Amino acid sequence: MFVTNGGDGFWSQVDQEDPNIVYAESQYGGMVRYDRKSQESVDIRPEPGKGENSFKWNWNTPLIMSTHSHTRLYCTANKVFRSDDRGNTWKEISGDLTAQIDRNTWPVMGKYWPIDAVAKDISTSLYGEIISFEESPVNENLLYAGTDDGLIQVTNDSGANWTKISSFPGVPENTYVSDIRASKFDENVVFASFDNILRDDFKPYILESTDKGKPG
Repeated sequence: MFVTNGGDGFWSQVDQEDPNIVYAESQYGGMVRYDRKSQESVDIRPEPGKGENSFKWNWNTPLIMSTHSHTRLYCTANKVFRSDDRGNTWKEISGDLTAQIDRNTWPVMGKYWPIDAVAKDISTSLYGEIISFEESPVNENLLYAGTDDGLIQVTNDSGANWTKISSFPGVPENTYVSDIRASKFDENVVFASFDNILRDDFKPYILESTDKGKPG
């Protein structure tokens, strides 16, 4: 047994070709590449450049190893990032893919609360983040990003262009996109789940698309 990283309730992922290389994360995108041989842990989280706004990392932000290349990684904040060198360098392959909603403009329990009454910007995750991500096992250029404010964004060209999907059959608007899974056999088939528990809605929302989620 060995420790790859600290954190609350996270997974480690082992390089497909080099079992000594392990990727792990902690809260808010605390990503590391751990080398079992050297026992070195390297921080690999992408950071904003000078003059850029901070990225919005979820408590359990996606960190994905590609099934098409063992040195390729994806991670998401409010944008999607790709690395082809095990996290040494990163490239933004999207702009902000969220709905860009200020949640402080929404009433809570029927009223608008003062800034010091609710600690939602201090002790909880920020709002407006990509919290589910998937690379198609069939087509390496086909990527899906799901947000906490109810969007699924799709690209067929590795991030050059993204298509926004904001309406889903039977799913309330702005519902948290909890997971996305692309078929291992047919690139047109993808599954998505939605979680609306924060609105006291305990219904299961699980959808299938046979056309890559194409907007209706």
